[in-house]
Order: sequence, then C-alpha cells, then structure tokens
Amino acid sequence: MLGQVKAVLNFSAFRPEPDDPSASWRSRFPKKTTALLHVGRNRLDYCLVDAKGEVTPGEEKDGDYKEVFKELGPVIKSSSHDGWCAVSLDTRYVISIETNLSRKKGSEEALRKEPRSVLHARYEKGKRYAVTHNPETNSSLLLAMDEENIKKVEGFCKEQQLKIGRMCCGTYVLLRHALAATNTKKGSEAPFSALYIICCQGSVCALLQEKDNWMELRSRPDLFTDDLQPFLELLSPFSERLSPGASVVLACDEPVEGLPEKVVALFPGNPLNDLTEPGLLAKILHKR
Repeated sequence: MLGQVKAVLNFSAFRPEPDDPSASWRSRFPKKTTALLHVGRNRLDYCLVDAKGEVTPGEEKDGDYKEVFKELGPVIKSSSHDGWCAVSLDTRYVISIETNLSRKKGSEEALRKEPRSVLHARYEKGKRYAVTHNPETNSSLLLAMDEENIKKVEGFCKEQQLKIGRMCCGTYVLLRHALAATNTKKGSEAPFSALYIICCQGSVCALLQEKDNWMELRSRPDLFTDDLQPFLELLSPFSERLSPGASVVLACDEPVEGLPEKVVALFPGNPLNDLTEPGLLAKILHKR
C-alpha cells in the first residue's frame, strides 16, 4: 500500500510501462539512458540516448551477427537502463510506391496483424509491413521487412539480455520525418515538389515528389561505406527529372562528410534543405 501511495505522489503511477509501444520513448524511460542499435549487413553499432534526448556515440563492430552481438551486448546492457534499447534494421527491407491501398478505418492495424487482408496480391509471405499514405493522392509508401531477420535480431538481443522497446527501419523513419518537415502547406493551391534523399548507416532512399505526387522511388540497403560513388550513381538519374527550382531535401542519421557538397554539385539549379544533424534518428525516436 505504501508503495502505491509513493507511486502516486512521485507520478510514476501515471507513466506508461517500459514495454508499452503506444507511448513515446521519453515518457517510457524518464530520467533513464537507453540505447539505439543499428543493425546492418554484418555490422552492429550503437549510441546512447539520455533522458534529455542527447546522443552519445558508442562502438561499431563488423562481422557475423552472433559474434558482434556477443562482443557489444554486455557493453550496451551495462551502459543503458536495464538493457532497454531501440533497434534500427538497416538491411533486408524494401520501400516501394503503391497505389490504391486500403485506407479504411483499422487498415493500418490490419496491415500489422493480417497484411494479406490489406495487400491482397501484393502480399508476400515472411514479411512485416508498414505504410504511409499520401494525403493528396491515392499513392502510398509501403515498407516490407524480412521477418526472418527480425526474429534473428530479437533472438540475439535476448541472448545478451537486451530488451527491445521499439524496432524500426531507420531509412523509413527518416523518410517520414523529411516528408512531415517539408510538406507543410498542402492542397492544390500550394503543391510541393522535391527530391527526398535519405541515408541511414549506408542505406539510401531517394523519392521524387512532383506537385505532391510521388513519382519515383529508388531504395538500396547496404549501398555504401566510405565511398560515396554508389550513392551518387543512384541519385544521378534524378538530375534530369527534377524540376528547376524544386528543393532537394537531405536527411541522414549522421552527417556524411562531403555529401552535401556533392549533392549541390549534382543538382546545381535546386536549393538544398539539409535536415541532417548528429544523432538525428535517435532524437526522432526519443520523441515518439
């Protein structure tokens, strides 16, 4: 009884449980330090996020999943509150533009639980899905993540006593963030055109939007490490398709040395809106 009274007095009784995915991360872990894990192809790195959302870089390891989790798992657990972490899967996913997906009430929840009922012929066994609808057209961004990879990462985290509070695709989260940050004036009177360029741990996505319409999307997980040439080759076809004066919106989870300058050179007639900042993905997830 005394514990219940104390919980009411210090407001902890009104806070969501740590494993409540419907609540924001910062409300689930007040005054606590948690971790964000980036899981790529044969790569694991992490950063720590304190109660204020400030980000501290951690370590990075290349190698077999199981081995890198063994090496970094104990360090992550000891550095974070009870091993709680968010996980960004930066490999084995596909982002595509789809049309005429159901927007009925409850369809997004059905997509998570019974995706076949929403996707029909587009459904593929062994995938987990998320969707973002264009509010002005009948197109949608569909994320498909490999379920086997998700379960493998969940298993490795459990072995290292790490507790997953949220799992996502960092590229997809950053793309949604960039769209929300720039598509602020909606409607036929102020249609917006831009090329969205997203980078998360070497995975890249480029989305062409013409007057609110999503025209073309190119996405490549695990595209590059230090050499930016594959990145620029993915972007180069858009140099002829982007309208003069349309914005180029860049959002990377961490600053990539030399990238903004190369993007400006590739699209000389288009203003650059660089949303990138250190720890961007971690800061976004902390607020949600």
